[in-house]
Amino acid sequence: MKVFDKLKKIDKLVLMSFIGPYVLSFFIAEFVLIMQFLWKYIDDILGKGFTVIDLMELIIYFAVTQIPMALPIAILLSSVMVFGTLSEKFELSSMKSAGISLIRIMAPAIALGILSASLSLFASNYLKPQANYQFQKRLRSIKAQKPSLTIEEKIFNRDFNGFAIRVNEKGKDGETIKDILIYDHTHSDKSLIMLTKANDGRMYNSRDANQFVMQLNDGVSYRELRKEKKQGASVYKYPFMRTEFSDWKKVFDLSEFDTDDNSISINRNKEDMLNTFQLLSAIDSVNSQEEKIIESINNYEEIELEKMRELEARRDQKISDIELKTSVRTAARIKASRLNNIKYDVVKQLQTDTLSKYDHWFETISPDDNNKLFIKTIQASGRKKDLLRNSITNLRSLDNKRNKYLLRLHQPYGFALICIVFLFIGAPLGCIIRKGGYGYPLLFAILFYMVFIITSIMGEKLVRKDNIDPILAAWLANMIMFPIAIWFTSKALRDSKFQKISLPRLFKKKD
Repeated sequence: MKVFDKLKKIDKLVLMSFIGPYVLSFFIAEFVLIMQFLWKYIDDILGKGFTVIDLMELIIYFAVTQIPMALPIAILLSSVMVFGTLSEKFELSSMKSAGISLIRIMAPAIALGILSASLSLFASNYLKPQANYQFQKRLRSIKAQKPSLTIEEKIFNRDFNGFAIRVNEKGKDGETIKDILIYDHTHSDKSLIMLTKANDGRMYNSRDANQFVMQLNDGVSYRELRKEKKQGASVYKYPFMRTEFSDWKKVFDLSEFDTDDNSISINRNKEDMLNTFQLLSAIDSVNSQEEKIIESINNYEEIELEKMRELEARRDQKISDIELKTSVRTAARIKASRLNNIKYDVVKQLQTDTLSKYDHWFETISPDDNNKLFIKTIQASGRKKDLLRNSITNLRSLDNKRNKYLLRLHQPYGFALICIVFLFIGAPLGCIIRKGGYGYPLLFAILFYMVFIITSIMGEKLVRKDNIDPILAAWLANMIMFPIAIWFTSKALRDSKFQKISLPRLFKKKD
């Protein structure tokens, strides 16, 4: 009973030592990943008129999607720190001298690793798909959002689609403007010049409608029209229209600055928004589509064979018609000449003479019909070629889509297992280096985590290029780290240390 109580105290000691570094490492990893998001998308977010609350909402969605990536580094860093500290303070040696094995000491950490793997799997299947959908939806909404309308002095403003507006001077009231240029690029032919220039004016938002109005005074409008060609000559005319005005009102619709979240289409990286069951259903759907394409190719072959059978039947019918017509003509001649006694021989001989001059059934067709048959044959061959080309393209697209689904199907389980693998790397590594704190543990943790991240990203890119099997890519990091975990654990169980290598000793010549 006393031994059991002692073991419980050891479990509490290890577990309480683990919780602080584990939580801190997790939030540090989340912070680093969030900063990566801000560096990547900051240009798309700033200047769009969004509040801090909107930005925080976007960051929270992104943080949830990064939970499966942050848990492995949290378990790796905390395990190296905790067991490095226990080994540095000789607490681990005291436990071993009491007859407690390293695996038994690691039991609370193993339980925490299994809990982290379960949390990673739960986040990947339930939290990440929903958060990813909301994040992509909000991010695309922000990217589609127009910048807040601010017309500054001596700077071309392109907030309105197809227009470039430059104001040389603005009054203190914010409405009076001078020396205005408006370039109109709404015409389909962008090479045509359409320019409006005014000396002064006023700009304001209308009260009764969602409109932006520019009231211009004393200006000129230049409009270049499409070139025209004179009849019977190779000379072109380039018409140009110039219009002077004393008062002109240009109205811009502000509705294009409004963004409807429901109108944002999210089709790219759809696999990131599906859980395990939805991915399995999507893979079955892709397989069914491939079977339909292959079946359509086979059906096309059967249709072509049926057409060939019909063509052969028509050929036989045409030859029979020739034989029948020949027989009728022969019988009429025999009847007219009253040669009834040699009727059978003459008919047979004439039939033979009529058909013997044809070497192939194709010669029974007239030249006009021959041309039509050739054209139909070429068209049928072209249709078959197009069908096969489109079918191959569709099959490649479906195969690429299935690879993405398979990668996303296995990745959550790979990320969950890597938490346990990192525990069996971090804890023995801490026992071996016998250093706690944030020095050596952080260095080793970053090295192994970089290998994990690089391997995951490289595998994903190779899958997208169809250069590697998606299942292998999903488990590649585990396949690399698992032997390292076994090696570190075996060295820690034997109380082995890393041998220091001296450069002079390394290059010293042996006698």
